[in-house]
Amino acid sequence: MNKLSIGDIVSRAWDLSVKHWPVFILLSIVEAVLGSFINGNPAAFAALGPNPDPQEVVEALNASFNPLMMLVVILGTTYLNIIVYRMLVSVLRTGQPYADGQLADALKVNLVKYGFFLGVNIVMGLAVGFASLLCIIPGIFLSVRWWFTPLIAATEDVTFGEAFGLSWEMTKGHFWELFLLGIVCVGIAIVGFCACCVGIIFAEVIINFIVVLAYEQLSRDAETEVTKF
Repeated sequence: MNKLSIGDIVSRAWDLSVKHWPVFILLSIVEAVLGSFINGNPAAFAALGPNPDPQEVVEALNASFNPLMMLVVILGTTYLNIIVYRMLVSVLRTGQPYADGQLADALKVNLVKYGFFLGVNIVMGLAVGFASLLCIIPGIFLSVRWWFTPLIAATEDVTFGEAFGLSWEMTKGHFWELFLLGIVCVGIAIVGFCACCVGIIFAEVIINFIVVLAYEQLSRDAETEVTKF
């Protein structure tokens, strides 16, 4: 079993991000703008004084909550996540995010695939969230073992159970390496946020490449193990 080279993965993620940043930065900006609309009534918070009463904060939250807008944001970001995952994998496998002159085709998502990806993320989110409520450690454990589940659901032709099962099998024996890689990703996000908050967009691109690079390495290792038998 080959160990993940965290330094090599981060270095390659940086190089790929620098080389292919335009399209991924654009997608990240669109996602960030879309996410900004989730707060339906910012004026409700702006009206709060410097030391608001807890009841006033609750009322502001209720006034700002817009279920329809939240649904639009969730559906929109789900679509963008599928596109990003597919383009990231395409970069590693073909050297470019999409075929020459075929950006329109790259943006097409099958409705069945969309529903499948959304369902996988909902189930994963509920399971990890419930495990975290019981104790933070099970939540972290599931997050690491299912780290590649959304990526697999977006880019591979698998069933619902296989999306979770493949990630579980691939991460077997690599928990601590992936946990450390996750900490590195958090550090990159913090650095990006500190860079006038704008850097978080480029940091997101790097982190996405890190996830895909780790997935590709573990996939190759799994295929090598199979061919031995």
